[in-house]
Amino acid sequence: MKQVPVEEPTALVPLAVPAGGVAAGLPARDDHRLRAGFRRHALGLPVRATTLTWESGAAVAPGTGFVVEATLGGEQVWRTATDRPVAVLPADVAGTARRLAWQVRSADGAWTSETATVEFGLADTAAWQAPWIAAPAHPFARETDDPAPYLRREVELAEVPETARLYVTALGIYRIWVNGTEVTADDLLRPGWTEYGVRVHHQTFAVEAHLRAGSNVIAVALAKGWYAGRLGLLRYPGLYGERPALRLQLEATSATGERTLLLGTSEEWRAGTGAVRATDMLRGEILDLRREPRGWTEPGYDDSGWTSAETVAPDPLPEITPQPHDTVSVLEVRTGAMVREHGRGPVVFDFGQNLVGWTRITSRLLPRTEVVVRHGEMLTPEDLVYRDNLRGAFQEDRFAGDGEDRQTLETRFTVHGFRYAEVWGLPSDNPYGNYELPADVEVEAVALTALPEKVGRFESGNELLDSFASAVEWTVRDNFIEVPTDCPQRDERLGWLGDAGVISPTARYFLDVAAFLGKFVQDIADTQGPDGEIWSYVPPVPPGTLRPGAPGWADGFVRMAHVLADTYGDLTTVDRIFPALERFCAHVDRENPDGLRVNAVGADFADWLSLPEKDGEPLHPGYAWTGARSTAPRPVVGTAHTYRSLRQLADLARWTGRDTEARRLDERAEEVRAAYRKAFVGDGLEIADATQTVYAQAIGFGIFEDDDATVAAERLAAMVRSRGYVTTGIHGVQHVMPALMRHGHADLAYDVLLREEMPGWLYMAARGATTVWEKWDGLRPDATLSTAQMNSFNHCALGAVGASLFEEIAGIGVGGALRAGRIDVRPVYSERLGWAGAVHDSALGRVGSRWVHHGDRVEQEVVVPAGATAAFTAPDDWQLDVLDVRNSRLAADTSSVQREIRRSTGETPAAALTQLTPGTHHLVLSRRRQ
Repeated sequence: MKQVPVEEPTALVPLAVPAGGVAAGLPARDDHRLRAGFRRHALGLPVRATTLTWESGAAVAPGTGFVVEATLGGEQVWRTATDRPVAVLPADVAGTARRLAWQVRSADGAWTSETATVEFGLADTAAWQAPWIAAPAHPFARETDDPAPYLRREVELAEVPETARLYVTALGIYRIWVNGTEVTADDLLRPGWTEYGVRVHHQTFAVEAHLRAGSNVIAVALAKGWYAGRLGLLRYPGLYGERPALRLQLEATSATGERTLLLGTSEEWRAGTGAVRATDMLRGEILDLRREPRGWTEPGYDDSGWTSAETVAPDPLPEITPQPHDTVSVLEVRTGAMVREHGRGPVVFDFGQNLVGWTRITSRLLPRTEVVVRHGEMLTPEDLVYRDNLRGAFQEDRFAGDGEDRQTLETRFTVHGFRYAEVWGLPSDNPYGNYELPADVEVEAVALTALPEKVGRFESGNELLDSFASAVEWTVRDNFIEVPTDCPQRDERLGWLGDAGVISPTARYFLDVAAFLGKFVQDIADTQGPDGEIWSYVPPVPPGTLRPGAPGWADGFVRMAHVLADTYGDLTTVDRIFPALERFCAHVDRENPDGLRVNAVGADFADWLSLPEKDGEPLHPGYAWTGARSTAPRPVVGTAHTYRSLRQLADLARWTGRDTEARRLDERAEEVRAAYRKAFVGDGLEIADATQTVYAQAIGFGIFEDDDATVAAERLAAMVRSRGYVTTGIHGVQHVMPALMRHGHADLAYDVLLREEMPGWLYMAARGATTVWEKWDGLRPDATLSTAQMNSFNHCALGAVGASLFEEIAGIGVGGALRAGRIDVRPVYSERLGWAGAVHDSALGRVGSRWVHHGDRVEQEVVVPAGATAAFTAPDDWQLDVLDVRNSRLAADTSSVQREIRRSTGETPAAALTQLTPGTHHLVLSRRRQ
């Protein structure tokens, strides 16, 4: 593998902090973040109880409360009062195609928000009059010759309706044009990936501006996508069905929900083909631009040579529901830098970032020459794209141009995970000698996202740490496309719940994942097994349905539901899926009545991708081909997950008004904790064959508390010192930093966090990683790979330490903040780091924390959002000397605040707690004298 030069580490000194302050870390806003269903553009939401959220205006004092009103056609149809910036619009106020306006004001009338709108889609399949249609099947189809169907239908309109909606869904992926304008230009890969045998989403488009009196045409291109293309570990083609299908209705609508059908899918639609000769999510795309019918998306095109569409009846027939989450769109376009021109061969480009999307080439072309583009994450020693780790995913696109003039080549029905592109077939300025790239050739990478709203940023005095923080954010973006995949490049690309469960508490600090997770937990509930079992990845394509999910993977269902409720206040989703959550925990209990998680554990990956605690430990049984280890004792790790799931489900029960169930779950959790301690824990809190993960997880999950947690942290610290680095795998990486930092071992925590040798987080950054690696040793210091069989360089799990950048280093904790109306700020300082800060748009508003270390003195800045308070706790061995009393007040009686923190977090706060009101506060702390 290509070795990235690494400079020798230098001693860190405090650096100048950006003059803009911590609040400058995110763009300024000109609105109050009014969201319906956690969506920025609330068009076509599911017809059900809908969560409304907003950010308080500056005039709102803590504890004031809010009044929320919704109107229909100017008449009030709903009103409620709430003490937090979240409310639930009842299901009976929603309705098919109904458009509501809503607004928030403070209870004292001092502040009023702007007005937002929310529009609902079609409630269910019963609202669909038009049938499913498909193009006739290709009689001799093969993977490299199976053209994407083109479908079109013209309709005459006497006049253009004031409001027109296009409701569309497909089995596969579609692009759609109205009178030549593509309405899916910013809505890619629709309708997305769900468990197609249960549910498929539809999208709603406002199209009145694209219609005209007289002749109009709707034109659609269909592709196999996740529905009929290759999918999963076995790379099955046609897993859900053999050919893509379309269902569509063009309607005139009113604000109150009256609908008039203008056009629907039927056998009268015409079917043909065009430039897309073959397309697949894993293989790539083949386009021949000479085959594209000119003008087929415009009215008046002669489609008499096309065939009639066929009505089809998918089996099983999925329920059609409105899309609940943000769509996939273009994040940015990056220009490639040429790495090397190979003699009469390819040209290799580096886009500077491992991303998900496709390449766009603008160039003149050679006559009758096919341009081939291969994508990958790494380069070989010869500066070619390394593809061995892709396994069965080709990631290769082929283009035939429609002439020799300059033209643009790009795909739209397939996506790749890559940083580098290897391009064959471009013209040369020197056709008789070595290849010379013409100056007018442009090669770009189109990066996609399904998480359009950035909500957090971390910065510090260590550039490598900042680079790693950026890598975590990019990794989340790249993998949160429809489902939270383990990786976006190789032939897997599956929604592994273990990875998703551990990264979600980190992802929430960088990006708004509320709507995305709300969609995905419904996917999980849709695919639950008959006994309540949850699979290791969802949708569970073969062989994922052969046995129950592993501990920690299946439990990811509960983890993500807890993040939704605890972070965003999304109790509507939790209430809807609670029966499925309850059935899962009941399944685990039935299989393991004594509380020890040893039965129905599936593949039991334990602490997957951990490193040995001692030399010579074997690879994971049955998975030696992956080069992966899982060194923690499985019953210990599995039982800890059971305890955590019961505790979190008890929280969800309490928060949704199921108090009796909450008490039962709490009692069962205590029984499991007692069983854990009896079976695994000695009198001195020693655990046989323990790994770093075992102790870190037991502290993080709350199995060990108070003095026991301190002792366990001592054991963890001794193991880290003995090995010299962190050995945790997927299920320990999120717990090791807080376990050390919050229990007296902050210096050691910073040692391993800032370690630039392998294994270490900053080792990845030092080797040029722009996304997080799957393995600690993905690329070794000698530039060799651990194994090509399982070695992604864009994998979320080891990035789960990212939460500690916000929660421990900057000290911002948002868990439970919405319920309490207060944000806890508890930083952990380090002279080695020099300075650090983070800003985050929480459910209560924008919060920031920044500190600068000056030896025995620290300057601290805290930004508290309107309508909220912050509880600042000085780190151990530090005391508060100066507080800007113009904006803040020392809590004269902190007992009530401490009781609230203890109730909501289970932790006893330090005595030196300071309550801060909205505004920007400047504090000075000094080191305590011993």
